[in-house]
Amino acid sequence: MKDLDLQRILGSEDSDPGCDEAGELMDAYCELVARGDPVSDQFDAFVTHMRNCDACREDMEGLLAMVIDEEKSSQG
Repeated sequence: MKDLDLQRILGSEDSDPGCDEAGELMDAYCELVARGDPVSDQFDAFVTHMRNCDACREDMEGLLAMVIDEEKSSQG
């Protein structure tokens, strides 16, 4: 089994804020990524949670796609 697959199953040992706290940061994170801005260390625990939680990762991916589409629409 690859290390990445094992990490997905077991999760990360890094600090994980849980779904509620990660949800509060999701909008800001997606807006930064959509604009191509650097993501600060403030989001380290958020990123860990996205690696550990399939449901939140799916929500984040959907929100990110929507924000990117909105950015594209507003530009042209």
